[in-house]
Amino acid sequence: MPRSPFPGMDPYLESPDIWPDVHSSLMYIFREQLIPLLAPNYIAELQTQIVIDRVWENPPAAAKGAVPDVTVTQKPKRLHETVVIAAPPAPIELRVPIDMSVEIASIHIRQREKDRVVAVIELLSPVNKRPGTGRQEYLEKRAAFLQTGVHFIEIDLLRKWPRMPFDSEPPASDYLAMARNAYEGTKCLVWPIGVRQSLPTLPVPLLRPDPDVPLDMGAALRTAYERARYDLRIDYTQPPDPPLSPENAEWAASLLATASH
Repeated sequence: MPRSPFPGMDPYLESPDIWPDVHSSLMYIFREQLIPLLAPNYIAELQTQIVIDRVWENPPAAAKGAVPDVTVTQKPKRLHETVVIAAPPAPIELRVPIDMSVEIASIHIRQREKDRVVAVIELLSPVNKRPGTGRQEYLEKRAAFLQTGVHFIEIDLLRKWPRMPFDSEPPASDYLAMARNAYEGTKCLVWPIGVRQSLPTLPVPLLRPDPDVPLDMGAALRTAYERARYDLRIDYTQPPDPPLSPENAEWAASLLATASH
């Protein structure tokens, strides 16, 4: 099966056209990984939330440079030539906001006997990160989990938009993962991840004295890429969206050139 040419997160998977499918695929595969490790005392459930996302529709390409639809022709009484006055083009272009319902899945790990939520895994989407109502709602949900005795895993595989807040600024990185063990209070483990790095394996805490179970992000992403055949949807001859930094773009171009041979 074809594999991504990137050693870790493939930046082309961040494209708005592909990311919703990537998000769903990863969450299903995360659960597949965890279920045999959690049995028989715990279960992993996919919880789907409907979020209203505001999408800004770009003007159609055909509208750019269009010929005005209306012309005004005046025939003066004493002139034999026709004077044509063209309506001026619009001075600005704007985008139309469209509200769309988006399904976002998270994973809830429950103690089987008492049906108690033990841990929650969140994979961020644009609606969570963009400034606005969606981000605020996510921050409120995040705060509620952090204030309870629930372990919390947060994975950010999107380079665009501001990171989720911590008490101090984490090191600059392309991606970020966080694991908070509720037994440790407000302390959490943070993995800054570069586009050139492999994705880490995260510890998912359970109830004491049960040991953590591993969440292999790299294996999950490879599986998602192969199953969905993202290679058939990605044009690696074009820059990713959002673009990489100049240094990483040069590295990616070299990587892709090698992979194509």
